[in-house]
Amino acid sequence: MKAAFLNVNNSPLAVPRKRSATALAVLGAALTLSSLAQAQTQKSPTERIDELEKRLEQSLKQIEQLSTEVSRLRNAKPAPAAAAAPAGTEVSNRVAQQDAKIEGLERQIEQINESTSRGLKFAGVPLHGFADIGAGTSRQSNIYQTGPKGFTVGSFSLYLTPEFGDRVKSLVELVVEVDRDGSAVIDLERLQIGYTFSDALTLWGGRFHTPYGIWNTAFHHGQQIQTSLSRPHFLEFEDRGGILPAHTVGLWATGTLPVGGARFNYDVYAGNAPRISIDPATPIGTPGGTLDPKVAGAARHSTTVGFRAEFAPRGALEGLKLGVHGLRANIDDDSAALNRTRLSAYGPYASYNNDQWEILSELYKFKNRDLSGATGTHHSNAWYVQAGYNTGRVTPYLRAERASLNQADNYFAFMNSGRSYNATSLGLRFDLTPSVALKFEAGRTALRNVKLGGGDDHFSEFRTQFSIRF
Repeated sequence: MKAAFLNVNNSPLAVPRKRSATALAVLGAALTLSSLAQAQTQKSPTERIDELEKRLEQSLKQIEQLSTEVSRLRNAKPAPAAAAAPAGTEVSNRVAQQDAKIEGLERQIEQINESTSRGLKFAGVPLHGFADIGAGTSRQSNIYQTGPKGFTVGSFSLYLTPEFGDRVKSLVELVVEVDRDGSAVIDLERLQIGYTFSDALTLWGGRFHTPYGIWNTAFHHGQQIQTSLSRPHFLEFEDRGGILPAHTVGLWATGTLPVGGARFNYDVYAGNAPRISIDPATPIGTPGGTLDPKVAGAARHSTTVGFRAEFAPRGALEGLKLGVHGLRANIDDDSAALNRTRLSAYGPYASYNNDQWEILSELYKFKNRDLSGATGTHHSNAWYVQAGYNTGRVTPYLRAERASLNQADNYFAFMNSGRSYNATSLGLRFDLTPSVALKFEAGRTALRNVKLGGGDDHFSEFRTQFSIRF
């Protein structure tokens, strides 16, 4: 839903300069709207409704009276042509007075329109929300903590987009999540303030989703907006086991440029490098780390830098997007050895989205260098492909994903989810309304070379989710 606010760009207060009863009607409407913003404080809801009804009735009466007066002035006819010269002068003066009176009313309309529009533009904050609940079961892995069993409460997300003029904007995403132990945690997932110079450049500052690939830029914490129930494992958010910094605190420049019959979209960013935070209770030699985005900075500062470049053709290929991305950061961990790794991730991505098909694919190649030891440079990769077909209200989808992560690389070795795997997910999404989705998803994952002797560990999951947005 949206909090009470008006879009002044579409407001009926923007009137042309013409002399008609419509102008006076707009004046009455402007007077009414101008008073609304001042009459809603320190009163109960019932009192506010009564007050609004009274003001509306008074405004309608005022509009009727003003319209009658304008009609009278419009229909006033000059004296007969046979009248004496003094009479003709009197008629001319009367017409001039009428014109001056209407001109004055028009100036009042413009002044009230300007002041009222300014006030109404900031009278409310666009507010959106997302929530989801679900249930699931899984065949537990011996070494991997799979999803919860039974009924669950997912997350509740508040998504606000207050604006402060034509160029200054902001975005706030506040999420209440339920951890595995059942405790509710409030996370400020995004807080960014931006200034739009033109379509070619908007500069943001704060905490934002790191703009790499497709998934992390297109889908946020509201589960209803993504087709599938789950994200690819390696692209999960940091606290859910993701192996990439899904959030960055810093500066981000983005924009769109026309290129012939196509669009070129770009992102360039820099911010705090994350740290691999390891629970002190984790047994030595056991991976247990997660990425910490360092929202408040760090004693030993390091920087993440990255880019994304995307080509989006029009015409017959409308809906296709082709791009490349890359990021680099020096990342420390909390292990006893205090390792430092230069993370370098890059790769192509592609998506196609029309009224029926949604196809997403991303490739990430890693070339990580050990900066604190002598193990050198390590290569890894991860990718996924997902396809869905919308039949109207039902969308079946299939996803295949794979991660081949070098365990000699400290960046992955000390991370809880830094293991190689293959996974397949098959799902069905039902759109009960444009804002409500019911999803069913079955998946099977094989963790590679994790058992003693180099064997794989398999587990399966089945989950359902009911998600909404407002």
